[in-house]
Amino acid sequence: MNTNHKEQITTKHIANIVVGSFFAVSLLSSLILSSSSVSADDVVDIINITVPVSCTLSGTGQGTHNETIENGTYESNIGTTTIKAFCNDNTGFAIYAAGYTGDEIGGTNSNKLVGASTNQTIVTGTATTAGNPDVSNWAMKLGAVTNPTPTYPITITTGYNDYHTVPNEYTKVAYRNTSTDIGSSAEGATLTSTYAAYISKTQPADTYSGKVIYTLVHPATAPAPGQKSINTATTMQEVTFCDSTLTVGQVYTLTDERDSQQYKVARLADGNCWMLDNLALDPTDPTTAANMNASNTNASAEAITNLLNGGNAGSNAGWSSTAVADVDSGFNSYTAPMINNASKDTVVTSYGAGSGKVGIYYNYCAASASTYCYAQGQGVDVPNTDIDAPQDICPANWRIPTGGGYNSTTHTGSGEYYTLGTALGLTLDENLLRFNGTTYQTALSTPLSGGYLNSSAYNQGNWGFWWSSTYLSGGFMYYLNADSSYVYPTFGDTRFHGYTMRCLVGS
Repeated sequence: MNTNHKEQITTKHIANIVVGSFFAVSLLSSLILSSSSVSADDVVDIINITVPVSCTLSGTGQGTHNETIENGTYESNIGTTTIKAFCNDNTGFAIYAAGYTGDEIGGTNSNKLVGASTNQTIVTGTATTAGNPDVSNWAMKLGAVTNPTPTYPITITTGYNDYHTVPNEYTKVAYRNTSTDIGSSAEGATLTSTYAAYISKTQPADTYSGKVIYTLVHPATAPAPGQKSINTATTMQEVTFCDSTLTVGQVYTLTDERDSQQYKVARLADGNCWMLDNLALDPTDPTTAANMNASNTNASAEAITNLLNGGNAGSNAGWSSTAVADVDSGFNSYTAPMINNASKDTVVTSYGAGSGKVGIYYNYCAASASTYCYAQGQGVDVPNTDIDAPQDICPANWRIPTGGGYNSTTHTGSGEYYTLGTALGLTLDENLLRFNGTTYQTALSTPLSGGYLNSSAYNQGNWGFWWSSTYLSGGFMYYLNADSSYVYPTFGDTRFHGYTMRCLVGS
C-alpha cells in the first residue's frame, strides 16, 4: 500500500560561539547584520524525518456467517460486518469488493455459493420470493455508519429491497478522494456489509459456502486489484483499462503474448489508449496459431478455432489464408479469412515516429476473428448483416476502434476515429469530410501503409487504411483513411479489401 509520498520535516541548528569584550560583542552584532552566509566554522545539523504512507483496513464481525433457511423462505440479515478504512495522506483511497469461491476471484462462477456435497450452487440475485423459475439467490447490502462519509458507488440504504448482486470481479464500493480525519481511533471511513438469501422450494439440502473479499487501494484513483494500465503492464494482455492520469502522448512499449511482437502505445487526447503501430499478428504462423486462445485474444475459443481451421485462398493469389468452419469450396473473399504478410516489415512514411512498418493486411473476415465472414446480404456466422463486428483479433482487453458516418443535419460525425480528431481540436471539413493537417497523423503515428487487393499491395507510402468495428451497409464497413495532408474518419469500404488494424483500450 505504501507509495513514494513523503512528508519531510527539516530543522537547522546553528551554534555561534563568541568570546570578547563589549566592543567585541558590538562588532559581532555589526557583522551579523552584514553577513548572510554560513561560515566554515559553523556547526549545522540537518534533521530529515520521513513519514511513510500508511493504510489500514479492518473489520468487526467478519468471518463466518451461519444461517439456517427453510425452503421457500427469505432471510434478510445473514450477519453484518463493519469495515473501517484509513490512509494518512491527502490522496484518498478506495474499497473494492468481490465474491469468490475457493481461490478464484474474477471468474464466471466466483460469486456463487457452492454446495459441499451436492455440487449444486446458489447464484447471486435480489429476489425475496419465488420467481419463474423459482431460483435460490443471495445478495449483499452496504450501509454507512460514521462521518466523514465516503462516496459509495453502490447505493447505501437500509430497506430489504436495497440489496445488490454480489460482484464476480473487484468492484468499487466506497472511496474518499481526499485526506481523512485521524481522530481518536483513526477511522477514515466506516461502512457495513450485510447479506441476505432466498432459498427456493426445490433447493437440495446442503451447506452452501462462498466468500466476499474487501480490499483497499491507495490512492483513490488507483485501479482495482489486479488491473493494470499501459504504464504498469509489460504485455498487451495485462492492460485492463486506460489510466486517466497518464500524460497524453507519453509512449510505452508492450509485448503481445501471442507472438512476442512489441508495440508502442500511448494514451491520446480522447482518453483512450491506442496502439501506435499497426497490428502484425500472423495467424498463419504455426507458433503464433498455437499460442492464440480466448484468454489472450479478443475472441472466443470457437471463433479462434474457426479462424485457424485450414482452407485455401481460392483465386486470390498472393493471400495467405486460414479458413472459417463450415464454408464450402465455393467461398469468396468475403467468407475466407485472409491475410497478406509480405509487407509486414516494409518501412513507409509515418508521422510522430518518422517512419513505420506496414504490418499485416487483413480482410474483414480475418480481422473479426472469423465472426464476420459472409457474403453481402448473407449471414453465416452472424444472423444478419446489420450489426457491428462482435469480436476481433486484437489482444485480449483491446479491440478495433468504432467508426461511423457524418450527419449533415447535426453536422457531427460518430465513432472513435472521429472522436479522436475532435479531441485533438480538429474540425471536420463539411464538404470534403476530412480533417486538415497532420496533427491527427502525428498523434496516432500513422504509417501510410496502403492496402491489399487483387494479389498486390497498393498506395504504400501514399495512403493508410484502418478497419473499424462498425457496420455501414451491405458488404461495407466503416474505416479510417489518411494521406500526407488529410484524415478521412467517416468513409467505408467492402470487407474483402486488405487493410491494416489498430487496437485500443478504454478508460
